[in-house]
Amino acid sequence: MLRVVDVTVAMALLMLSGGFTTEGNAKQRPEVSRFDDFPVPPAEQFKGKPAAVKLTSPQALRYRTMIREGARQGANFAGHYAIVQWGCGAGCVQFVVVDAKTGAVYVPPFYVGPRSFVEGETGEPEEPLQFRIDSRLLIVSGSRDEKGEGVYYYKWDKNRLTLIATAAVKNPQAESAPPTSIAPAMKGESQ
Repeated sequence: MLRVVDVTVAMALLMLSGGFTTEGNAKQRPEVSRFDDFPVPPAEQFKGKPAAVKLTSPQALRYRTMIREGARQGANFAGHYAIVQWGCGAGCVQFVVVDAKTGAVYVPPFYVGPRSFVEGETGEPEEPLQFRIDSRLLIVSGSRDEKGEGVYYYKWDKNRLTLIATAAVKNPQAESAPPTSIAPAMKGESQ
């Protein structure tokens, strides 16, 4: 089960430290995006049997087993959608959004790359995708297509993700770690 955390404190600290940026059509917001800011009323939350997935894109066909198995779990995002995710390497996550009512599969234009900087209350990395069934907000923590680590806030609207805010985050571990060099031992040298 995904851990959904309140990122308000972390985002407030980022805003105070000047780490809050905008990108593309994303607008800088004086307050942090929260799940409650993009509600889906209980009447719109799908509880029925999910429709069979419609695999129409090359990517959906390539990952058909993961998509079918994930979609069977039912709606978990924005009322009647299911976010289905799977690993694609060390720290990498790919995902699709499936309409549980119709079976339509929406493939986002990016995957989520490694996320070394975002830590939760336990000191462990946050989940790369944070979402709820009662909200249209998707929080992406990491780097999209391995470019620009940060926290990205998307609103699901009209069957597409729209970027609404971005918080760039520097990796504190990379800044504080001393440089290291590893030289191979020469023949005859003791190690």
